[in-house]
Amino acid sequence: MIFTTQSIATHVEMQFPAHYCHFREFQESPDYRLYWDKCMEAVRDRELLSHIIFCNDLLRIPPIKTFLLYYEQDLIRITGREDAALELFVKKAIGAFWGMVFKFALGYQDQESVSVSLNQRFFVRTATYFKNPVEPIKLEG
Repeated sequence: MIFTTQSIATHVEMQFPAHYCHFREFQESPDYRLYWDKCMEAVRDRELLSHIIFCNDLLRIPPIKTFLLYYEQDLIRITGREDAALELFVKKAIGAFWGMVFKFALGYQDQESVSVSLNQRFFVRTATYFKNPVEPIKLEG
């Protein structure tokens, strides 16, 4: 199936609060705006999103791990901490964001939780990768 980064971003922005009502504040609150905007930036970047999908599909690396490592320096700045420690709500909300992208925007049917061992930065121990898309994913623009 062919997707555009804009169609994915629009779907996520419109549907996130309906699918993840517990994390509505992540999208709507100014307290989390920098994190939300960074997530949306990742979805709108075709090259980065294609890498995130590749890592998920072929290497079984959860999208949140690829996202956090890619934006490590930005997250150090946002958190104001050298270890970029994320509060529990933010970690879960970013995970929900990537769940929204993969399950509801791209149509992956299954998921699996794995160890990601980000114990020196971010302090994320487990995360989810997604599998069995309804159709092969192709990104445009």
